[in-house]
Parts: sequence; structure tokens; C-alpha cells
Amino acid sequence: MLTKKDYSFNFIVGSLDYAFFSLGTAVASITTLLPLFARNLGATNVEIGLIPALYYLGLSIPSLFNGLYSSRIDRKLTFILKFTLMERLPYLGIALIAFFLVGINTSFSLTLFFLLLAVSFCAMGIITPVWMEMVGKVIDPLRKGAYFAVGNGVGALMGIWGSRLAEKFIVKYPFAKNFGYCFLVTIGAMLISYIFLALTREEKEKLLKTPSHYIKSLFNILKKDRNFRGFSVARIFLAMGVMGGSFYTVHTLENLHVTGAIVARYNAVFLASQALSNFIWGPLGDRKGHKFVLLLGCISLLASNLVAITVKSSTGFFLAFALFGIYWSAIWVGGIAIIIDFGSKELKSMYIGLGYFISTFPSFFTPIIGGKIADFYGYQKVFWISLIINLIAFVLLLGIKEPRVFKESELD
Repeated sequence: MLTKKDYSFNFIVGSLDYAFFSLGTAVASITTLLPLFARNLGATNVEIGLIPALYYLGLSIPSLFNGLYSSRIDRKLTFILKFTLMERLPYLGIALIAFFLVGINTSFSLTLFFLLLAVSFCAMGIITPVWMEMVGKVIDPLRKGAYFAVGNGVGALMGIWGSRLAEKFIVKYPFAKNFGYCFLVTIGAMLISYIFLALTREEKEKLLKTPSHYIKSLFNILKKDRNFRGFSVARIFLAMGVMGGSFYTVHTLENLHVTGAIVARYNAVFLASQALSNFIWGPLGDRKGHKFVLLLGCISLLASNLVAITVKSSTGFFLAFALFGIYWSAIWVGGIAIIIDFGSKELKSMYIGLGYFISTFPSFFTPIIGGKIADFYGYQKVFWISLIINLIAFVLLLGIKEPRVFKESELD
């Protein structure tokens, strides 16, 4: 059994793992740097929308079947350490593309870029629910919010430095070597993260029996647990609502004529707002419940959509990215922590897998749809649709009950 000292040790190494991993993903952001790299390779709006689409598809589908394999793993860490290499090493491949292949064959470079992203995102989907279940074991239950806040917050603070470094690379070096250096920063941070992850202290656990009719059991959870069902519907709308933010960068590039250096500054503001709000969301969620964090995050996303609709200058879009960053941190702190609070111990892995799938899958197809809407009607229409969807999500979130209060599922 883990001791108080083990919990404290895990909090430190886990936060550092999370922080350096967040630094890596902050530099290679699906909101700014990756779309900018793809656009420079000649990607269309639909292909730009494919970046967040692949991200959410990779996260969602594997997580749905998390309960099938997670319940058969007595030590989650061993499994995670193996599969996370598939999650991290593709960024080294993308860096090599930028250094050596772009100048030879741009079209093939773009195809290989998307293929490597798909591998990384799919591996992330396989790992994340198992990692979430491990976090529930190795981190003090009363400090889950603080753990996600510190890891993501420190990572975002380091990501500000990473974004400034990326800006210098973009300005100083020619395309595509400038992006190659950015991706080297990403893989370097992820390898440091791996070292801290390996230090996690975890005890073996008793293997649980997987239901014989697994998919049917997932549907039974939605059928019987009214509160989780309401949460799921709200998260579906909120997942679709990120469609607008996926096109902030492309909109400013095409219509406001910003430079690559300005995009890097947008990313720095996006990360700074994440960092500052993270340190608020964690303690707030631990004290008031993570539903409250999600509600405030949703309000921030609505405000971001409104700014994107109304501002006509590149300077004004700094506020849109800042508000989007506040929402993003709320999702990664409150949105993950609240899923862990649902369900009994026996059904925990199924709740996590199902909840994570529901929270991410809709974001797979909405950016693709958003790309088509942008092609025919412009980016403003995309921002308006996102605003309406997020307003519905906010109303639905108001109707759910904080699961930490209701430890046992509220059944019909």
C-alpha cells in the first residue's frame, strides 16, 4: 500500500513529467505551430482541420475500449512506458522531415507529417485512460485538481519560454529548418518527461474481471446513470464547440495578414493564460468541485468566440487566444478530474474510457466540417456556429450534479 511519503513523491515526479510533456505539446501546438507548418507545406483548409480532427480521433476511439485492457494490467506504469514511446518519437520524425525532406518533396512531406501525427495521437489515446486510472491510484485523491493544475500550469509557463524560442527559430532560420528546431525542442522535452514518468511509484493491484458483454455494459452505464448521461451530453456539445478555436490561426494568417512571428506570440499568450488559470482551477476544483471549473471554462470559451467574431485587428486576437487558453486549462484540469470522480471502483476503468471517448470523439469531425464551412462561407460563420454550440453546452452543464458529492452513481 502506498504511504503518505509515496503520494508526495508521486506528486512531485508526476507534476514534472506532466510539465515537461506539456512543454513539448505547447511548442508543437495543434492550435498554432502545427497548422502554421502545414499551411507552409500547402495544406488546404480541410487539411488544416484534419490536425485537430486526427488529435481527437486518436484520443477517442482507443479510449472507448480502455476497460478491456486496463482491467488486465496489474501495473499501469509498465504498460504506459512502452506505448508512450510511440506517442513521443513521431515528433523526432517530423523534425527530420523539416530538416531533410521538405526541400525535396513538399507533397510527400505533408502526407508523412499527417501520418506521424496520426501515430502519435493514436498512441496518446491508448495511453491516456490508463494513465488517468494510474493517477487515480498514485496521487492523493484530495489533491487531484492540484496535481493537474501544477503539471499543466508549470508546463504552460515553460511553454511560454518555448514559444519565444520557437518565434526566434521561425524568424532566424529559413523554412523548414526553423520548424525542425521547434520540433527538436518538443522531442527533447518529452524525453525528459519520460524520465520523470519512469520514477512513479505504483503498487500492483488486483485484476478485475471484465464484463463478458463489454459494449453492452458501456451502454448500460449511460442508461442507468442519469447524472453521467447528462454530463456526457454536455461534453459532446462542448467538444464540438472547439471548432472555432481550431481556425483562429488560419483566419489571422489569411484575413489579418499576420506573420509567423505573430503566430508564435499568439501561442505564448495562449500558454500564459493557461498557466495562470491552471493555478486557479486546481485548488478551486478541489474545494468547489470540478463541475464549477468546467462552467467557468465554458464561459471563457464563449467570450473567446465573441472576441473572434467582433475584432478586426491582429492585436485584438491576442484576447481571443488568451480566453481560449483559459478554457483549454479548465478542460485539462476540471474536465479530466471530473471523469475520475464518476463510477464505483469496479467500474472505474469503464467510466474513464467511456467518459474520455465521449469528451473527445465529437471534436474529430467538427474541425473537418468547420473547414468546409470556412471554404464556402468564411471563418466568421464558423465562429458563430461555435458560439451557439457552446451556449447549449453551458446550459446542459448547469443541469448536472457534482459527482464527488454523489460517490455512488445516481440511478434512475
